[in-house]
Amino acid sequence: MRVEAFSEGKNLDEPEANEDRFLVLPGRGLAVIDGVTDRTGHRYDGMLAGKMASRTVQAAVARFLIDPVEKSADPERLVTHVSAAIRAAYQAHGILDIARTDATRRFGATLALAVEQGPMLRFILVGDSGLRINGSEILINDTGLDLVTSSLRQEAYRVVAAAGGNAEDQAKLGKACAFGGAAELQPDMAPWLDAAGLAALRERCLGRCRARFPNVPERDLRLLLDGGILKGQTQFQNNTVSPLSYAVLDGFEVPMSLVRVIDRPRAEIRSVELFTDGYFAPGATPSVAAWEEAFAEVERVDPEKVDRYPSVKGTIGRIRADDRTVVIVSF
Repeated sequence: MRVEAFSEGKNLDEPEANEDRFLVLPGRGLAVIDGVTDRTGHRYDGMLAGKMASRTVQAAVARFLIDPVEKSADPERLVTHVSAAIRAAYQAHGILDIARTDATRRFGATLALAVEQGPMLRFILVGDSGLRINGSEILINDTGLDLVTSSLRQEAYRVVAAAGGNAEDQAKLGKACAFGGAAELQPDMAPWLDAAGLAALRERCLGRCRARFPNVPERDLRLLLDGGILKGQTQFQNNTVSPLSYAVLDGFEVPMSLVRVIDRPRAEIRSVELFTDGYFAPGATPSVAAWEEAFAEVERVDPEKVDRYPSVKGTIGRIRADDRTVVIVSF
């Protein structure tokens, strides 16, 4: 058995701010954890919520894997165990009651976990961190929610380009639209958008999203486009009200219908790759070198992530779109 792992934070000048974590426990399991980036600026033991979340989940998963009582790796027991650890962190920092009512103050993390169970391997996916088996079969819990908010950013880039603005102007307007939504004008939207321009942008995005996601009710698309990441996205967190709904480990209830569990005979598996969403394309082969080659190619063809690899964030200078982590085991 050979294990490779790599992790790099998005800010090349602040590597300690990396909100991804990985875990390798030979004979037990391996995991990648992606802390949800905090937008409030609150710090806990000097860390933003995303880093606190990934560290808390990493430790909780490790305790779960080495506990002989949890040999069956029951997914619901895992989620319950990790959620309790996050609530304990809220309690330690005096924000448990705040976190109950204000989703923006919660710690959040996604998890892709592989557990060794004798002749079987069990995979548990919570959120959009992914899994590839045998270098070909990719499994990700992706509801398409980010593609809805990224459409706001794409349209913003087009508006600025048509008006003769530069890359800095595009990034500024793109962020304002994706994060703040299209319901009302914000200071960073000037001078590129007035009320009529914002309404037109919103309708163009709605038309594109209706065509791309015909199974999603229009009210859900409007809710997300209007509120953006800051106000709209949390409406779909840990509930089953919409096809856009998604799971995140945040200390509170996670609907198990949103958690993906895959069991495979170990004899059928040659390689397992777990990765966070900072990788926008998989490696050609199961190796860190191949994943990094794919990352470099994505950065070459679409560094701003508004074309072939649309995202709510792009690379700007020495700040990449996202933290990225991959763990690979080859048998």
